[in-house]
Amino acid sequence: MIDERVAESVPFLRHLSAARRKRLLAASTIERYRRGTALFHQGARAECVWIILEGWVHLVRHPDNADRSRAVVLFTITPDEVLCGISAIASGTYNLSAIAGTECQVVRIPGTLFKDALLHEPGFAFHALRLCARRLQHIAEQYGAMAEPVPSRIIRAILRLQQQFGRTLPVTHRELAQMSWTTTESAIRTVRQMKRRGYVTGTRGRLTVTKPDELATILLRRDGEVNV
Repeated sequence: MIDERVAESVPFLRHLSAARRKRLLAASTIERYRRGTALFHQGARAECVWIILEGWVHLVRHPDNADRSRAVVLFTITPDEVLCGISAIASGTYNLSAIAGTECQVVRIPGTLFKDALLHEPGFAFHALRLCARRLQHIAEQYGAMAEPVPSRIIRAILRLQQQFGRTLPVTHRELAQMSWTTTESAIRTVRQMKRRGYVTGTRGRLTVTKPDELATILLRRDGEVNV
C-alpha cells in the first residue's frame, strides 16, 4: 500500500474521501523510470492512470506506429500537471506514448478505480477536470503558435520549460525540436545562435536560460522579426 503521505503531496487526491483514497492507494504502485523509457505506448490498451510525483514526462504522438522517427511532443507533464494516461477513463487504447523526459517517479493507478472515483466523488472529479482543461488550453496555445517562425516556436518551448523547471533544463536538441514541431537541425542552429547572443548557455543534454526576459521580449515584437 502506498503511504498516505504520498497522497498528501498530490493536491487533487486530497479531494477524495478517506475511505476511497485508502482503497485507491492500496491498489496502486509507485514506479521509477529512467530518462527515455516509456510509461506506456501509443496504441496499447489503456488500463492505468498515472500521477507524476517527480520529474517530467513527454506525451508523444507518432503519425505512424511503424515509423517513430517523426514523433512530436504534444505536451510535457510535470508534478504541477500531475495526470497522465487519462485514456484509461474511456477504457480504450492510449492515443499517445508517455516517455520519461527525466528520471521520474510515478504512481500507477488502475483505471477502473480512478473512473469509479470520478463517478462518485464530485470534488475529486472537478479538480481532475480542471487539470485536463488547463492542459487542453496549453495544447491549443501551442497549436496556435504553429504559424510562427521556427525560432519563435523554440523560444516558446524553452520559456515554457523554464517556467516549469527553473533556469536549467535537462533537454536535448531533439526534444526541443519535437516540442517545437521542427527538425533537430533547426533546433541546433537556433540554440547555437541563442548561445552566441548570451540568451542561453549549456552542454549536451542541458540548457541554462540566462536571459529569459530578453527571450520573452523577442516574442512580443510587433514587426514579426525574430533575431536570435
